[in-house]
Amino acid sequence: MKKQMIRLAVGSTLALALALPMARITFGDDAAECHKRLENDRARIDREAAKHGNDSPQVSRAVARLDEDRNWCREHHSDWDHDRFDVGIYIKH
Repeated sequence: MKKQMIRLAVGSTLALALALPMARITFGDDAAECHKRLENDRARIDREAAKHGNDSPQVSRAVARLDEDRNWCREHHSDWDHDRFDVGIYIKH
């Protein structure tokens, strides 16, 4: 009985030691993903504004997508540079 308990304890410890690094790989870095999403959205908004004008439906859709990605960041407890992404044309009106 004592050997079984020791085996169980050692096995559980090894399983946990192997599982924790895999969890990090699986879930990735949410802060980097948030930054990437917002940078891509900002570039899309800038392209659409240059091509169609600030008040175009294309810019409105791109701003809505940026807002969706802000929500994704909030849900994943990741913050962003509010001085860069929450000003001017990048805010949904």
